Amino acid sequence: MLKKLTGAAVAALIMLSGASTGAMAAERLSLSSWGSPKHYQVSQFVPMFKKLLKEKSGGDIRLKTFAGGEMVKQQFVATAVPQGTVDISLTTLDNWSGRVPDVGILTTPLWDKSMSWTRDNLKPGNPIFDYFDAQLRKEGALIIAMFDIGPPVVSTNFKIEGPESFKDMPIRAYSKGSAQVLQALGAAPTIMGVGDVYSGLQRGTVKGAMGGLGGAVGLKHFEVTSNMFVPNGVMGTLIHAYVMNKEKFEKMSPANQKAVMEAAAEARDHMQQFAIDKLASLLDTVRKNGNEVTAVEPGSDLWNKFAKRLEPLTAAAKGQYSKEVQELLAKN
Repeated sequence: MLKKLTGAAVAALIMLSGASTGAMAAERLSLSSWGSPKHYQVSQFVPMFKKLLKEKSGGDIRLKTFAGGEMVKQQFVATAVPQGTVDISLTTLDNWSGRVPDVGILTTPLWDKSMSWTRDNLKPGNPIFDYFDAQLRKEGALIIAMFDIGPPVVSTNFKIEGPESFKDMPIRAYSKGSAQVLQALGAAPTIMGVGDVYSGLQRGTVKGAMGGLGGAVGLKHFEVTSNMFVPNGVMGTLIHAYVMNKEKFEKMSPANQKAVMEAAAEARDHMQQFAIDKLASLLDTVRKNGNEVTAVEPGSDLWNKFAKRLEPLTAAAKGQYSKEVQELLAKN
């Protein structure tokens, strides 16, 4: 009888051990974002990515998310992801320019792709996507999704009537590349994390802030500004991405790697289309909250004035970035 009980107990322990091992085998990933959680690059991407990741991995991948820079702030992503502080993070690609100089081209007038082009083309397998992905892999990260959140806007406490309006004005820049654009216009740029922009505008530390429209609306910059300038691409655009720690990705099973990439691709397509559809209504929100909106129409006199003022920056960019990346942009 004792032998039978002992055998049963052993069998039960083996079953419990197997169940415990199965539970431990679940892949756990962390994802960090910054800026307003209401911004479509977060609100439209993260929940769908999480849902698709669970479906495509059969529940094998568990994702824990951290919003609003709770885990990693915008300016530290290029260090935090390769170090493994977080597995996946939202990033402004230009923030990697210290490690990967060629990403800076994405903020210059040499990047002339539309949001619709990005939606349809800037995916794994596209030569431009693959080039930047390969560069980040050398730094310990990889790109799981790239997208265009739209041309940057400038929220200000003064009206911008031409390039001369920027002269000597302290303006927040979000990266090295955006600072170069502002400097070319005569402004006095200062790189500032997204979480510090509202108070900077409120206190007058800066007279304006350059950044994405969705972020400016989500963080209610219109409460502490009087004007919004909408360059519509003449001052470049904003290419963002979700990047992942390379070592973490490579340790995953091929099936789970496939689940991550497929989930990211589908969530990204949804979010990119949402962004395209949302831009007009965001400007209406700015107007309804009392800000005067000045939009630069392509081909207008104002557009031509800014394009001419930025010609030296465009020329300098051609000497600053590799021939390889310039050829990729020209051919694709």
